[in-house]
Amino acid sequence: MYKNLKEIINSFTTTPFLFVGSGITRRYYNLPSWKGLLEIFINKISSDEFAFASYENRARELIENENALYPKIAELIETDFNDLWFKNKKDIRTLDKYYSDKVKNESVSPFKAEIAMYIKNQSNIVPEYTEEIEKLKKLSIKSISGIITTNYDDFFENNFEGYKRYVGQDELIFSGIQGIGEIYKIHGTIEEPKSIIIDSKDYKEFENKSSYLAAKLMTIFIEHPIIFI
Repeated sequence: MYKNLKEIINSFTTTPFLFVGSGITRRYYNLPSWKGLLEIFINKISSDEFAFASYENRARELIENENALYPKIAELIETDFNDLWFKNKKDIRTLDKYYSDKVKNESVSPFKAEIAMYIKNQSNIVPEYTEEIEKLKKLSIKSISGIITTNYDDFFENNFEGYKRYVGQDELIFSGIQGIGEIYKIHGTIEEPKSIIIDSKDYKEFENKSSYLAAKLMTIFIEHPIIFI
C-alpha cells in the first residue's frame, strides 16, 4: 500500500535535505521561469515581438540535444547584450556600484551582473504566502539538515537562520562541509554573479566537474533522506 507523505516523513531516522528548484521562488518571490528570465533580457535589447523566436531558431541550428536549447539561447543573448551594454546602448545599464564593480574589477559578464541585480530587486515575498514561509522557517530550525539548490536567489539565506552557504562546485567539493545547517547553491548566487551558470560554456564547465560533485552529493544522499521540491 502507498504511504502518505506524513507517514513517509515520520519514518525518517535523520532529518532531510531539500533539493530545491525554481518552483520555490516562483511561488514565494514571483520570480520568472528560465524562459521568462531570458525573455525579459531579450526585451531589453530588442522590441521585436519575434526576438525570442529568432534566438530560439538560431540556437536550434547549433545544438544536438534539446536540453542544450536554453543555455545556447542564453549564450546568444549574452553576446548581443554585452556588446550593447559596453556601448551603453538602449539605456540597458542599470547596475548599482556593487555590481558595476564586479564588471569593472572581476571581469564579470554584464549580462550575468544585470540578471543578478534584477533577481535581487525582484525578490520580494508574495504577501499571501507569508504564513506559509513562517512555517517553513520554523521547520528549518530542527527539521531540515540543509538545502541543495540550483536557484540563484537568496530566499534560503534570508529565511533560514544560522545556515552556512556554499556557492558553486568548487566550494562544495573543496570545503569541509558538515552536512547540517548548510545551503549548497550549485548553479551560483546573485551575490557573486560570476558564479551564475546560465549559458552553454557555463554548463559545459559544470559537466566537466560533475563527477566530483556527484560523489560529494552521494555522501549526503546516503546519510540523509532527500525531498525534491
